[in-house]
Amino acid sequence: MSHIIGSDVSSLRHVNRAGALQRLRRAPDDFQTAADVAEPLGLSRPTAARLLTELAESGWAELQLAHTGSAGRPARTFRLNRHHALVAAVDVGANNVLVAIADLSGEVLQRSYAPHGFPDSATEMSDLVAGSLRQLLKELRGPDGEWEQLLAVSVSVPATVDRQGVIHPQSDSPSWATQELADRLRRAISGPTVRFDSAPTAALRAELEHGELRRYEDGVFVLAGDITGVAPLVNQVPYLGAGGAAGAIGGLHGVDWRHATDAVLQRTGAHNLDELVSWGLQERPDAIAALRSYTQDLTSGVEVLVRSFDPAVLVLGGCLAPAGHLVLEPLGEALELKLGAPPPRMVCARVDHVDAPVLGGLAAALAAVEWGA
Repeated sequence: MSHIIGSDVSSLRHVNRAGALQRLRRAPDDFQTAADVAEPLGLSRPTAARLLTELAESGWAELQLAHTGSAGRPARTFRLNRHHALVAAVDVGANNVLVAIADLSGEVLQRSYAPHGFPDSATEMSDLVAGSLRQLLKELRGPDGEWEQLLAVSVSVPATVDRQGVIHPQSDSPSWATQELADRLRRAISGPTVRFDSAPTAALRAELEHGELRRYEDGVFVLAGDITGVAPLVNQVPYLGAGGAAGAIGGLHGVDWRHATDAVLQRTGAHNLDELVSWGLQERPDAIAALRSYTQDLTSGVEVLVRSFDPAVLVLGGCLAPAGHLVLEPLGEALELKLGAPPPRMVCARVDHVDAPVLGGLAAALAAVEWGA
């Protein structure tokens, strides 16, 4: 290593510190020895021990002396100090704002969920989101709660978000879902890293972290709701495409998902898809028939997705997920007729559809943390 000098040494040390922390983060409740950390990272035990000691001294890790009962010094073991800092996620939906704050293990410590009253502008929505997050932080940490205690914040919106985090409104996006919202929130939330996702991508991240997609390399996630959207998964990574619009087919000719949602609600008198699904689960024949008809209206779009991405699994999330077989069976039947072949495996999302965008957002926020800095 004699040829590594200056900033190279610093960079290598930072990489190793981050690697050691990630190792502790994978098992946040377990104390680990330097040997436990050294082997998977390809480090010597003395190097791993020095890194872990530094992390404990800087507050990122906890040190425990484990007495083995034999003579000699007690073993030094370390685990993630989950309370060292916080991360947050915000889902700014078409009707509600959900905010969650978690520790460094991803455990949710505080959350709030409320209708937002349909603000007319990005300015109003930015003020509402920043105020909700600030209030939740103060509830958790008292009057001393400050932005600096947050390392990262992930925000999901009903719009397209590209690789650079720029928001691009879709034809059915609310008026406040613009880049102005992102710019204002980054100025209002000073200190932590603030990143953005589309709502379908955030929900996909939750299913990838906690649900059905953990077992698949490739898939397509359909987030059904007031604004139905899509997020593809390629090689276990959310696929955005060049401009963040991969899978954004809901407005194509013959694939008008927004019209299909409005039509089924008007036909049944349900206020939203959640209510219609609830009626179906109560075995109301009219609701079951409406869900079948609505699911078949989605089929043309799902066919495009299946032919385009050839997924190993299609995950139906959002408001329709609790309906289970009431939507999977008619969708599978209609899709097989269109494809002329059996469709890919189809399942409903396992993560609760209300919580999915913020749980995915917390996973993204943790990934954005500069570990060990």
